[in-house]
Amino acid sequence: MEFGKIANVDHVNWEIPNEDPLTRPFLNQFATKKTKFYIGAPAWGHKEWIGRLYPPKTPATDFLFHYSRNFNTIELNTTHYRIPTADVVKNWVNKVPGDFLFCPKIPQLISHAVNGLVDSSNVSEWIKAIDRFGSNLGPCFLQLPPTFSYTFKAELFQFLKLWPAGYKLAIEFRHPSWFGEGRVLAALVEYLQKRDIGLVITDVAGRRDVVHTSISASFSFLRFIGNDLHDSDFSRVRLWAQRLEGWQQQGLQNLFFIVHQPDDLKTPEMSDFVIDELNVICRAGLAPLAKPLL
Repeated sequence: MEFGKIANVDHVNWEIPNEDPLTRPFLNQFATKKTKFYIGAPAWGHKEWIGRLYPPKTPATDFLFHYSRNFNTIELNTTHYRIPTADVVKNWVNKVPGDFLFCPKIPQLISHAVNGLVDSSNVSEWIKAIDRFGSNLGPCFLQLPPTFSYTFKAELFQFLKLWPAGYKLAIEFRHPSWFGEGRVLAALVEYLQKRDIGLVITDVAGRRDVVHTSISASFSFLRFIGNDLHDSDFSRVRLWAQRLEGWQQQGLQNLFFIVHQPDDLKTPEMSDFVIDELNVICRAGLAPLAKPLL
């Protein structure tokens, strides 16, 4: 079963927790009051988007080109399964605009394998690969397995010592031992704030314990897991837009909003609503998704 997925979401409490007291003083150090919003999906390779987001008869080789003219970022899940070659990265970069950001998920051979986090050779190989994205590189995304509890903290900190400065990183914790009262453990947040390392916020129906309000970097990374355009999807987006508007006023520099739907089939429709809400509530200035000429 997918992480946090449940069959019936009618009675889920979708409330966003109260703000972590460490968030405001951290964000207030940044001068900006104009947050840059990045909206994206987990993948571009959906033939079901032809005629809805991609023009009719678009070949698969052109999906990324059209995706990147609608969205300005992507949660690049394909890198979770293999480190991309130089030719693959070059092909991707050549198809996107200069301001498009890839947010590559760190390979499972690092995040999930035994001793993967402390294998310096794999980390070095990964850094070499992501260097090829150049100015199109956004934050990397470290998704830790649900079994990775606080007892493994030494491995995490060894990995963070290996992580070089100058590369943005966001961490997604899934084990409940890292959370309490709608926030990530304070000592960890304070350490990450010193390193400008972000915390992924995952809003999913069946694991409300991982929904938090801890900001530990100049950017934040929100993974919104929708439920096939259920009514709650729309009210949840509005709640997040209101919370993000507050963080925007406090000084958040960049916000990555990744829209998930089951099999991503209805991600374009959900993304339309996300863009509208962020434009109205946060004055995000995002362009609407293109409507293909039929």
